[in-house]
Amino acid sequence: MIDLDIGGACPRQQLTYALSQALGLPIDLGAGTDALTIGTMDYPSEPALEMVARAAMQARQDSLLAMFANDQTSICGGLALIYRTRDGAQIMQVEPCRLSRSKPIILVTTDRRHAFRLDKRCLLRSCAVPSRAKVERGVERAWKDIRAAMSTVDVDPEQWEAGYFSLFTDAQAFADFMA
Repeated sequence: MIDLDIGGACPRQQLTYALSQALGLPIDLGAGTDALTIGTMDYPSEPALEMVARAAMQARQDSLLAMFANDQTSICGGLALIYRTRDGAQIMQVEPCRLSRSKPIILVTTDRRHAFRLDKRCLLRSCAVPSRAKVERGVERAWKDIRAAMSTVDVDPEQWEAGYFSLFTDAQAFADFMA
């Protein structure tokens, strides 16, 4: 669990922006890829994640979601990656990892068996998992960098929906919405 308190303000918008920057996604709206969406989910549950995974498959987009236990907390329970595969999608818990200050972060699964990075076209691709020692240092460095970036981000609420999303879910409310 990561405390993302930024002085009492809701950290969700700043977090999605900071994650986008850290991954190396272009920040300015315009031509480019929409193959990866970044957002947040309040009240996460397995049924809600499965529904988001189905939506990701239909939209042909991988998704990175910061999970929050409720809509009031600034404690991030972790990051969920919905990664499309030939047979559907995998939902994995990942951590950001910055191996070098000069390079974008990669995403490493918490079991340290898989890693992902954006390619030149901003598509998420599998990559080699670095050594455990490098990953541990890289995860600490990535969260430190993300927190620092969050404190400098000034998000325009008018532009929030243009590139990012936030889901407020409980399993039944989300199922009702999707029906």
